Amino acid sequence: MSTVTGPVAVREPVRLPMAVVLVLVLAGLAVAAGVGLLTDVPAALLWPGLCLLAALVFGAVFVLGAITVSGFAAGAATAGVAALEPGHLPLVLAGTAGAALLCGVAPAWARVEAWQAARSAGPAAPAPRWRTDRVVAAFLVLAFPPVFVTGAVAFVSWTATR
Repeated sequence: MSTVTGPVAVREPVRLPMAVVLVLVLAGLAVAAGVGLLTDVPAALLWPGLCLLAALVFGAVFVLGAITVSGFAAGAATAGVAALEPGHLPLVLAGTAGAALLCGVAPAWARVEAWQAARSAGPAAPAPRWRTDRVVAAFLVLAFPPVFVTGAVAFVSWTATR
């Protein structure tokens, strides 16, 4: 059995330029919208589909790349799905919960947390890979926008019928 006597080298987190991700997502959405318009997909299906596509891509970058900004973009895209398809909030929240659970074991998040810990404190003991606080934080980032939008739509609908 071997033991480590010196400090463990902390790897820098993977740098993924958000501008590149944004340009690629916008290009993909433009292609998807163009194909949808050329094939006469109804707007009632096209807009939620584009929001869902953006949510999936930004969500994947959030989970796999540990980039918080893309989590906010994924949350905004899921808010678009919840606003355009109000009855699908439970399904949207189930998807955000699944993404949050994936954040609990994603290696990129462990690297980012180790990098942050090394920058802010002395060497720490090895920690477990699963972090419940990471899962809860990821769920809050992803789930807040669709819940907020659904509440806003419900409030506007309620006040319109009074």
